[in-house]
This record gives sequence, C-alpha cells and structure tokens, in this order.
Amino acid sequence: MQLSDVLAFIQKNPVCTLATMDGDQPRARGFFSLLFDDNAIYFTTGSPKDVYTQLEKNSKVELCYLSPSFRMLRITGSMEIVDDRAKKEQLIRGKSYLRGFTADDPRFILLRLPHGRARFWTLADNMRERQLNEIEF
Repeated sequence: MQLSDVLAFIQKNPVCTLATMDGDQPRARGFFSLLFDDNAIYFTTGSPKDVYTQLEKNSKVELCYLSPSFRMLRITGSMEIVDDRAKKEQLIRGKSYLRGFTADDPRFILLRLPHGRARFWTLADNMRERQLNEIEF
C-alpha cells in the first residue's frame, strides 16, 4: 500500500471523523475531506468554531474514514493552517456551502494535513491492529 491508495480511498469516502484534543478531553466530529493536486488532505472550518481553537492549541489529529463495506482508514498527523487565496477561491466556487465566504474572510480557515501515518483496517484485522502496515506520507 502507498499514498495513492490512501488518496483513492478518501476520494471514494470523503466524509471522516476528525478527532482533536480539548485540554485532556478528545473531541470528534464529522468532516468532509478535500483533495488538491499536491497529495495533501484539506479541510475547511471557521475561526469562531471550537475545532479551530483546539487546533491552534494542539495541531495533532486523528482521522477515521469508513467505507460502506466496513473498510477503515485511520490517519494520524498534524494539521497546518494554509493561507492560499487561490485554493480558497477554488473551494468557494466549487462548494455551495462555502458561498457565504470570500477568500479574504478571516473567518474562512483552510487546513491541510501534509504528512501523516495511515493504516487500513478491516474486521479480519480486528485483533492485529499493531501489526498492520503503516503508510507514511
């Protein structure tokens, strides 16, 4: 397995659970992943949201994607805030739920997971989690 397998899985299953830390309390919520041509995973959020505050304090995250056949992809890494006006404009044009924003709106936050460790998992792997191959990117 390699990064192309990870990206193909995300392309087919773009909704994930994104977990952050709020002090010593984990917080998980659903997110929609976006992919660009630079092989990184992108997300959008708003600066007034708790998830943004949590990521400013601790950028470490875990993502969990699940396919209808119950194949799971878990990714750990650190998010970074991206100030890329062109990518923001592209998203605003392409995603109707972002049409209330402009690329210069300070509330509109673009996040990227440029590097991480990924593992695929199925029910057959239920008791072998630590033995699964990791894909580093």
